[in-house]
Amino acid sequence: MKLSLSKISTFILAVISAGLTSSYAQTKQPNIIYINTDDWGIGKVPSLEMDPASQSIIKTPNLDKLKADGMTFTNAYAGNAVCGPSRCTLLTGKHPGNAAWRANRKTLPSSVWPIDTPMLGEVARQAGYKTAAFGKLCHGGTSTPEEITATGWDYWMGFLGHIDCRDYYSSYIWENGKKITLPANAPELLKGTSTLEKPEGSGVVGMGKGTFIEELYADKICEFMTENKEEPFFIYFASVVPHGGPPGGMRVPDLLDYKDNPKLTKYEKLYCALLTWHDRSLGKIRAKLDELGIADNTIIIWTSDNGDENSYYRRTKTFDGNGPFRAMKRSLYEGGIRAPMIAVWPDKIKPGSSSELITTQVDVMPTVAEAGGNHVTKEMDGISIFPTLAGEPNKQTNRDYIYFEFYETARQQSVRMGKWKGYRRDGLKGETELYNLDTDIGETKDLAAKHPDIVKKIEEIMAKEHTSHPVWKLPGLDK
Repeated sequence: MKLSLSKISTFILAVISAGLTSSYAQTKQPNIIYINTDDWGIGKVPSLEMDPASQSIIKTPNLDKLKADGMTFTNAYAGNAVCGPSRCTLLTGKHPGNAAWRANRKTLPSSVWPIDTPMLGEVARQAGYKTAAFGKLCHGGTSTPEEITATGWDYWMGFLGHIDCRDYYSSYIWENGKKITLPANAPELLKGTSTLEKPEGSGVVGMGKGTFIEELYADKICEFMTENKEEPFFIYFASVVPHGGPPGGMRVPDLLDYKDNPKLTKYEKLYCALLTWHDRSLGKIRAKLDELGIADNTIIIWTSDNGDENSYYRRTKTFDGNGPFRAMKRSLYEGGIRAPMIAVWPDKIKPGSSSELITTQVDVMPTVAEAGGNHVTKEMDGISIFPTLAGEPNKQTNRDYIYFEFYETARQQSVRMGKWKGYRRDGLKGETELYNLDTDIGETKDLAAKHPDIVKKIEEIMAKEHTSHPVWKLPGLDK
């Protein structure tokens, strides 16, 4: 990826001239592990207690312990309503109205992509971190190996797009820009295991057979931490769990405790097993931190990239993947963008605590910068939540609102402003809906007619925060 040298130089000089004046600079710089799952609906986190079926069926003991040991963010949001634009927001630090990617798409015009400001890995590196990334590493569409490397990762392993990464037993993987063959996953060795085969396979590869990509990531993360335990590190783990679909479908080493559950369909068993296998990865990472003696100085943040998706298990009614929230993935109603988010930092975050801070994935970049003693710059649209993580919420910067726009299923905009939530389709051609989230978390009662003053403020925000884009346009707001 080609970045503007002048803009990077300006960015670095701004950081140097500002100095490390953060109140946290006197303490040892914490490691950060950011775990971003793929379509893990907030209702399917058992310990959040939003769906009785998920609580009784899905087994995630390590995630349960993460919640018990840390802080639950009750007003956390993804970057957007589907994977590509959500990850663009995360990796570029631009909110959805300024982001290059505002829907899933293979490529973009050169006028908007690649961007010429530092991305997440580079910001972390400038903040003094050794950086690594694992998993679904694209920025919105299909990336080149050079683009991913140039994002600022000292080490990376994963895939180039949001489709090729879906095979949990892929016959290849990319490592530091090179395509690596995984011999144990040769198709002839795994015949009969993929649910996409004809006749349909079992979805179960067997313990000790093949290379399970989710486990490979966890092992490589542990290796990276071991090799870099003496210096601060930032790890971005973009797990693909529980995303299904082609090219590989849902495949697991074993169905675990779900194997003999008569209440679950074949696809529900595979889906639940994937969740538990990811939970084991989380447990392995935390155990390694303890073994290395660096757990107390490591922040772990666990979240998801958008709302729930139930097509992977054929849309059965067993689970309520978004709990009380309206709609799901691909919608800017709360169900499409509300995300589970749990953070742990021993001795800083009070175990079993919660925060009502409104935060989105656009906040990750400034948080990483401040954790390393650097300042939030004008290129970053988010706020740093580091004060909240560091146990000093009285120093936390708050925001007046958050803004989203998205272009799949409809041209959508939404604004969260305190308790108020505004939603609109089709720009100025559409009518703005208004909901009071304090009394109507399910967005069932449109109060727009009763509060025209609030609607006016929200519509002004929708116009202000939308930046024109050559691909995605809103009626009345773009030529």
